[in-house]
Parts: sequence; structure tokens; C-alpha cells
Amino acid sequence: MKRLLTAVLAIVFVLTLGVCAASTTPPVGVSCDYGQGKPMWQMPLDCQGR
Repeated sequence: MKRLLTAVLAIVFVLTLGVCAASTTPPVGVSCDYGQGKPMWQMPLDCQGR
């Protein structure tokens, strides 16, 4: 039972990290060039994160 709980928690943790990583990638057609030196509030809304 303890192994099952550990496995479920590990899967939930990995899925959570995957969702966070997916939300930080810009959609197609949006240029999120962070090297421009612009403040975050001047970047397109899709680049600012959620």
C-alpha cells in the first residue's frame, strides 16, 4: 500500500512539472525573445506566463 501511494505521488508530481513546463512555452507565431531587455509587462501576454 505504501509503494502504491509513493508511485501515485510521484506520477502526480511529474504531471505537475509537465503542466508547468508546457505553460511556459509560447504558442506558435508569438515571439518571446527574452534577450531584448524588455520588462516582462511589455512582452506579449502569451509570454508573461499565467
